[in-house]
Parts: sequence; structure tokens; C-alpha cells
Amino acid sequence: MEKIKSKYAGYRIRSFSILWIVYAGFYLTRKNLSVCKTSLIDDYGLTVAELGWIEGAYLALYAVGQFLNGMLGDRLGARVMLSIGMISSAAMSLLFGFVPAFIMLVLLWGINGYVQSSGWSNCVKSMTQWFATRERGTIMGFYSTCYQIGSFGAGFIATYCLGRWGLKSAFAVPAFLLLAIAIVYILFHKDTPEQLGLPSAEQKYGDDKGREAERLECAAADKRAETGAADSSVIREVLSHHMVWLMGISYFCLKFIRYALLGWLPFYMTRQLGYDPIKSGYMANLPEIAGFLGAISAGYVSDKLMQSRRAPVCAIMFLGLVIACVLQTKLTSMGIVPMILGASVIFFMIYGPDSIMTGAAAMDFGSRKGAATAAGFINGCGSIGAAIQAPLLGYLAGVYGTQYFFHIFAPLAVVPFFLMLSQWNVKAKA
Repeated sequence: MEKIKSKYAGYRIRSFSILWIVYAGFYLTRKNLSVCKTSLIDDYGLTVAELGWIEGAYLALYAVGQFLNGMLGDRLGARVMLSIGMISSAAMSLLFGFVPAFIMLVLLWGINGYVQSSGWSNCVKSMTQWFATRERGTIMGFYSTCYQIGSFGAGFIATYCLGRWGLKSAFAVPAFLLLAIAIVYILFHKDTPEQLGLPSAEQKYGDDKGREAERLECAAADKRAETGAADSSVIREVLSHHMVWLMGISYFCLKFIRYALLGWLPFYMTRQLGYDPIKSGYMANLPEIAGFLGAISAGYVSDKLMQSRRAPVCAIMFLGLVIACVLQTKLTSMGIVPMILGASVIFFMIYGPDSIMTGAAAMDFGSRKGAATAAGFINGCGSIGAAIQAPLLGYLAGVYGTQYFFHIFAPLAVVPFFLMLSQWNVKAKA
């Protein structure tokens, strides 16, 4: 018995580590565009508006893909979807650096957006198989650091390549790194404990009380779990859950803000504050370290202090986000240090609810059979907001400048604050 327990724990550590690296790796062929925007204008002769359309194509197809690839993940299994997604994204990034024509850039980056959308929902699905409900907030808080550290690392790598070897290398080097990660995933990861002859995570690590229904459901689903398949009734059940919809609406607002910062903060620092592109690329990454702490804090608090209720933590951090955005414009005028500190608070408040809504909450309300559908739907709603911000902020930056960005973000954060506040006592059924 002790040997089996040790074996199970070892496989959980391996699965967590590989899936963490997989989703962090997706950022290698995503973050490089934001770092290279000024260089694309200088080297390729693109306009600010054209950059907005390139990123908009990515985000529009990313949104479409979230809805489709989440459901496909529940049907085909995470292994198939993640493998195809990583290999395809690496190919698109590699081609992007060598095709300067505007229309081709829009097409390639749009396809990249679609295949990238297979990443999060299917990582969440695989994580759902390995971790029980009572531990998901904490586990997903730590797991969600993959896209903060991944974004930070990808920005650093792209910036280094840009400064050392030029524009093309900032798209080629990340592509080969992602391809290497895909090979590791394919060779060493298993989607479910059942594929290794182990019991489900809920049976092994779930609460002793109130879990019998879950255990029976898991036992009945074991055969489907071997391939990760879910029938259409599971998908319909997930998409009819009111919390999935409220999380989706909230995430629309949050992801608008998050992607606006990820996509435009280096450009904002170059054009609004006067820093050179390389320095802006490095400095814009610093606030994401605070996002790392926000995700961990939110997950731990939701499990340990809120009894696995996710909405209270989201509501509190959305209120903090409203206040931080209101103050940010004044902090920016006081110099680079106050500006970075203010942005760090914003990222802390963003990544807490971000990790909860697309991680623990999607797992809770989607269950192990429909987690990819729930994560895909919530993330898809968010990606619509992200897609809208790209051309909208590109247009506003070209006509009015970038000084009004933070005035747009604060009202957007008010909406999810009230939505999550209204669901303060809602908890997923065991």
C-alpha cells in the first residue's frame, strides 16, 4: 500500500511538472509578437493599426478555438489536442519571422491563435484527472504560475534574441524550443491515472465525507477516462451551468485588461514614456512576477479560508483591480519606479481571479469529464474580450495616443466584481 501511494505521488509530480512546462511553452510562440512590435514597424514598415489587426486575427481565432477545442478535448483527449497544438504553433511562429507581407502575417498569426487555443483547456482537463476537488484551488494556484512565468520567460527570450540576432530569431528560436517541449510531452506524459492502472484522484485524495456520489461517478466513467472521452450530455450539462456563464462574462472583462497589458505595455513604455524597445521589453516583464504571487495567494485562500468557494476571492481581487487601475495613470506620471510598482499591483489582482476562473472553477463546475469544455468556454469568452482589445486599442493608440488606456480598464473591472459578489456562497458540488 505504501509503495502504491509513493508511486501515485511520483506520477502526480511528474504530470504537474510536464503540464506546467507545456503551457509555459505555449507562451514562447505567443509573447514574441508583443516584444517585436516596434521592430516590425521599423523593419517591415507596418503601421500601428496593422499590428492591431495581426494581433486581432490571433485573438479572434483563439476565441473561436477555445469553444471548439475545449469540446474536442473532452471528446478526443488532451494528448491529441496538446500535441497538435504545440507542433502547429511552432511551425506558424517559424514561418512568421520569414514572411514580411502583411496579409500573410495576419493569416499565419491567425492560424497560430487557433492552434494555441488547444493549450489551456486541455491542460486543465489533464490536471483534473490527477487532482481532487478539495485541493484544486491550491494546486491550480501553483499551476497557474506557468503562464505568468511562461510569459515572463518568453518575453525575456524573445527580447534577448531580438537584441542579439535580430527580428527573425525572435520567432525562430522560440519555435524550436516549443517543439522540444512537445517531444518531451509526447514521450513522458499520461493523461489519466487509470492509464497507469491507478485509481482516480477523487478516490485517492478526495474528502472522506460527502464523496460517495463522486466516487460512483468516477467508477462509471473509468473506461471513458482512459481516453478522456465525454458524451454530448456532459457537454450540454456543463454549458447549462449558471456559474460557467457568469465566469465567462467575468473573464471577458478580465482578459480584455490582461491581454491589453501583455500586448501593449512594451509599446506604451516606448511611445508614452520614451524608453527604447529593448529596455521596454525587459521592464514590461517585471510586473508579471507579482502575478505569480497573486495566483498562488488566490488559490490557497479559496481552498483554506473559503472552503473551496471561488467567487469571494475573485470579488475581492476585482475590487482591488478597480482601485489599482484608477491610480495607475497618476503613478505613471511620477516616474518609472512608481509606474512598475503600480503595474505590479494590477498584475497581482489580475492573475488571482484569472487562475481561479479558468483553473479551479472550471474544474469544479465542469467535473473531470467536462473540464475541458468548461475551461474552453470560460477562456473562449475571455478571448473575445482579448480579441476586441487588440484592434480597438491599436486604433485608439494611432488616433489619440496611449495615455487613456488605464481609464478604459477600471470600468471593465467593476462588472466582474459585482457578478462574483452575487455568487459569494456558491460552491461546487462534490
